[in-house]
Amino acid sequence: MPRTLIRIALLLALLPAAALAEKTKESKSKKPRLAILDFPAIHGAYSSCSGWGNSSSAMSDALRELFTTEIMEKANGKIRLVERARLQEIRSELAFQKSDEVDPASVQKAGKLLGAKYVLTGKITRFACKVSEASSGWGVGALVGKATGSGLAGSVAGSVNMKQVNFTGRLDARLIEVETGEILVTFKDENETGNTSAKVAGGGGGVQYDDELANKVFEPLVAKMSAKIVKKTVAASEEDD
Repeated sequence: MPRTLIRIALLLALLPAAALAEKTKESKSKKPRLAILDFPAIHGAYSSCSGWGNSSSAMSDALRELFTTEIMEKANGKIRLVERARLQEIRSELAFQKSDEVDPASVQKAGKLLGAKYVLTGKITRFACKVSEASSGWGVGALVGKATGSGLAGSVAGSVNMKQVNFTGRLDARLIEVETGEILVTFKDENETGNTSAKVAGGGGGVQYDDELANKVFEPLVAKMSAKIVKKTVAASEEDD
């Protein structure tokens, strides 16, 4: 077979694969792109949790991670999320102030720089701690040791604080269309842990920040919100098409 015919045959054989790759690329580009920004706390959100306000940034990062995981799982490939490294790069560039994070103009600017069609952001509107406490006295060491399984209690007997804590939290979120700045939908929900945390030490002080307990408050909220966010984002994108 002449070389020209062989080349033509090879090109024809490769055409279906090339067409499929182009179709896949086009299909991917049509999927709505979503950026998940920060979830700062409003002023006074931690008023009943002494010292936890210093961990506001950590909680915001945790919420962004929780939303990323939940939305990816629930979207089944129907939504593209902005990479976290790119988001951090833009956040540093814009130097967002916490009080402005949910401002529509700031959100629009961030969304455009990230190449996102939609942006999810919000606020921690409440994170409350209800504390009951037993403290002091040589006998309380045994009580705390039994409750916590920690041998430390006995060694600090006489200056022991045991705090049982119930955490409640409320989260407000907004899905915003970048091009128009329109708030497509708002979400709000609240939850409580029903769990306890014990701090064994002398000298008083508030209950220490605990990532695990914070996540127990917000994980169920994020899970419920994420399903609605995916549904609304996909629906809005289809309407635009």
